[in-house]
Amino acid sequence: SQAGELERIRLELEAEGYPVQMVIINKDDAADDQQNLIDKCAFSMLQDTEEDGVWNLMGGGKDDFYIYDATGALVEYLPYNSGKETNLSKEEGYATLKHAIKKAFGE
Repeated sequence: SQAGELERIRLELEAEGYPVQMVIINKDDAADDQQNLIDKCAFSMLQDTEEDGVWNLMGGGKDDFYIYDATGALVEYLPYNSGKETNLSKEEGYATLKHAIKKAFGE
């Protein structure tokens, strides 16, 4: 699953000296899937609601990634199916995300 692979990336980056912070924002109509996400990762999961509409505010979609630097500036947006492989179950997608996170640290 993407959440499990994301946790693996987080652990690898921390072991390499990158103090990463990750958050999953669960879609408002996917609240029943919360425990599945919680079981697969040790980082924060926020639950969107119809009232808050965070997904709509961000213009994001399922399995999109937003990479921010330490100042809070968005340095890369990786939408799912954008031409760059972001499926974390595939070696290329895993490497794409890991590289994008390292870039946020100035690598």
